[in-house]
Amino acid sequence: MDKDFEIALIVPYVSQKMQIVEAFLKNTKKEYKPAVLKSFNLYCWSSSDSLGIILSFDFVTFLPRYFNPIKSFAAKVEAKIYELMAFGENERKEFKSKFILTSDLKFIGDFDISFALNNILRRTSTTMGRKHPRYNTTIKVTFKSQEQFVQEYTKDISKGGIFVATEKLLPLNSKVDLLLSLPDFPRGIGIVGEVVHVVGPEQGKQPGGSRVAGMGIQFLEFKGDGQKALEGYFKSLDKEP
Repeated sequence: MDKDFEIALIVPYVSQKMQIVEAFLKNTKKEYKPAVLKSFNLYCWSSSDSLGIILSFDFVTFLPRYFNPIKSFAAKVEAKIYELMAFGENERKEFKSKFILTSDLKFIGDFDISFALNNILRRTSTTMGRKHPRYNTTIKVTFKSQEQFVQEYTKDISKGGIFVATEKLLPLNSKVDLLLSLPDFPRGIGIVGEVVHVVGPEQGKQPGGSRVAGMGIQFLEFKGDGQKALEGYFKSLDKEP
């Protein structure tokens, strides 16, 4: 049976790096003959700004030097890289069967690279406020789950939504009342949101998993002057050196 040397890449904030990703994939497809590069596949949640890439090389003809451009690309886009051949057989199967970005948006087999990436960019830009800048800042978030109030922290927020790291998950498409605690805004910001993306504990804990369990929540309605306060907070972050 033929063996493959498989490499998985997870590229965060891919909407900001599409040109680099496209150039890498086109060059990879051009440089390696089909006998060497057997396939590459793309995986992405429609409400996520991360991209999964699995490159499958022929095990016999894959030379060590082939790995250098892949490592260079991963470093340039701050991607996580996994040599799946280093996994045990069961771990490898588990990683691929529960690939952490597998969802409703997949490109598998022979496809037009530009079309695929443009499709991914268009889909991600319409959910979770991807047309807005994302901020890496710690904010306390309170929400209600199974009749209990839960307090968590997020470092992933934009004007359109947040990702809350938690194992107290709510059903997809459910409405949720959020309370964000911002510096210099003691009352907190009340927001009605909708769960548009869920990462279960098994996905975050799988071999090589880089994501934690949690929910992507899209903002639907701000209460009072909450939207103005949040935009003011973002402006203060933009001014920081």
